[in-house]
This record gives sequence, C-alpha cells and structure tokens, in this order.
Amino acid sequence: MAHFDYQDFDREIWDKDLEDFVPSTVYDMHTHMWCDAHRGSLTGEALGLRTEIDYQDHLDWAAKLYPGREFHLLVLGTPMPGMDAEGHNDWMAAQLKADPESAIHMMVTPDMTPEYVAAQVDKHHFLGLKPYRTFAADPAGARIEDFFPEPFIEVAHDKKLSITMHLAKPNGPADLDNQRDLERYSREYPGAQWILAHCARAFNAFMMEDAIRFLCDLPNIWYDTSAVNDLYSHFLLMKHEDRTRVMFGSDNVVAGCARGKYITYGRAWLFYPGDEAGTPHCDSRATLVIYEQLKQECQVAEMLGLTRDEIADHFAGNAKRFLAKMRANQE
Repeated sequence: MAHFDYQDFDREIWDKDLEDFVPSTVYDMHTHMWCDAHRGSLTGEALGLRTEIDYQDHLDWAAKLYPGREFHLLVLGTPMPGMDAEGHNDWMAAQLKADPESAIHMMVTPDMTPEYVAAQVDKHHFLGLKPYRTFAADPAGARIEDFFPEPFIEVAHDKKLSITMHLAKPNGPADLDNQRDLERYSREYPGAQWILAHCARAFNAFMMEDAIRFLCDLPNIWYDTSAVNDLYSHFLLMKHEDRTRVMFGSDNVVAGCARGKYITYGRAWLFYPGDEAGTPHCDSRATLVIYEQLKQECQVAEMLGLTRDEIADHFAGNAKRFLAKMRANQE
C-alpha cells in the first residue's frame, strides 16, 4: 500500500484554484502501478519507483486529488531493467478487471519477440503497448528503435493498438532523429496510434517551440500532458494542435504526487522539492506536482478562452472516445 501525503495546504490549493476548473469526470491517461513481487532480479529496498501502487491506491489518491469526480485511468506499468515484465503485465491485467472503463498498455522490453507481444495482447486484451527508454543501452540518447524494435510497431499496426511513447534524447521532440522516426512510423504504420507522453516530452518549452509545427502535421499522433510544469509548453500545444488530440495525464502516483515542481532553466529541467530555508518573505510550502500542472492547465484554458465543453473533452471526452476507438478495433 502506498503512503499518501496529502496536506491541508494541498486542499487549500484545490479549493481556491482548481475546484471550479476540473470537470466532473477525469480520465487520467498516464499512470503507473507497481508490485514488488515482480521485482525480478532487482535488489535493495523498495523505494521510489518501486513504491507499491495498485488500482485501489489510485482510487484513493483520486478521491483526495479530485474530490467528487468520476475517475478512470490508463495504466502503463513501471519500467525497470531486471523486473519480471510478464508477471507485472499479468498482475496489471488482473487489477484492472474491476473497471471496464479503464485500460492498460502492455509493458514491452526489447528482448521480447513480436510473436510473444502479439500473444500477450490477445491473452489480456491490452489496448496498447508501453516501451520505455530505460531498456535501451543508452537511455538518454536512444532512438525509438533502440528500445522499441520496428517489428513491435508492425504488431501495433496489424492489431490497431496504441503506443505510449516517452521520447529520449536531450531535445526530445525537437531532435531530428526523433522527428525522422515519428514521421516514418506514423505514416508507414497507420494502424498504430501514438500517444506522445509528457506533451511529447517537452518538459522545457524550447522543445515545443521547435517541434510544434512539425508535430501538428503528423497523422495518428495524440498526447498526454503528464508531469509537465512548463506553462508555455502547455500553451503552445493547446494553441496550435487539434485539441481533440490532447488528453489529460498525471504521471501518478510516484511522480505526479511528489511534493515540489519540475522547473526549467536554459535548456534543462529538473525536479525541485521546494526549500523553506531562507524564504521568510513568502509562504514557501510546496504542493504536489500534479497540482502545479493543473494550475498551469487552468491558466492556459483562461488565456486561450477554452469553453467548458473543451475543458471537459480535455479531461475525459477525448480519452473516452480514444479508448472506445481502440476497443472497437479489437472486436
């Protein structure tokens, strides 16, 4: 069971800034779960990403974060080299049987075979795949093919699956290799739908500034907004993209519910936990990353004049239609 750290200050932020913004239904299109029974060859204490998080934990967190809201989610698993990926996928499938409106993307690793991936999709009715750069030899500088072999994309195309993609490389979506790969894969394999995680991983707005017009021209591309705390990234995405392709995501629980904020400077970004030392001039208490994100999404909605219907679609309608499309593809 996860340890929940929700404070009175967080409730103050919700009541003042977010209660009137977040609509009655929330589909979170970027969440993670973990059970340390599937640690495989991992050793040491189960901390950080290895925090135990199951489906009920997500419901408990959602009740705190978005009180009174209907809640569903897309679960992506938790990627760690050495883990028991098969056991992890089986466990997630069993967990999500409680909610037919929610969905899972199968955790895939490069050492799997496309035949195995296809069989597991059929076995558990997974709606998509979740590769991750952690499984590449060079996680920071990897191209997509280094952790997501092209035969897996063929499986996604043939079975009309979605793919949640966390891009690598320092410039993320502005990297020319990433752009070449997305251009080719999205056009050569039109049966696959790509969800570019973290606003296409534009944690720093310079990446979105350099990539947004390229991204807007791609077919079969969607986005989740998880854990991005850069206001201008959110603004550019919602200003220039087809807003029906942008879906709310949180990166909960471990990242989204961390206390602090992802900050940017130059061409960098990092997690800042807040610092009460030396700040007597202000209230230095930190709230949760997800509330920092939601405040920025609220500000962007105000700046762009989003309607209540557009906001409802961002938080639920777009995701609900997307998941219905994925389910129809499997019938």
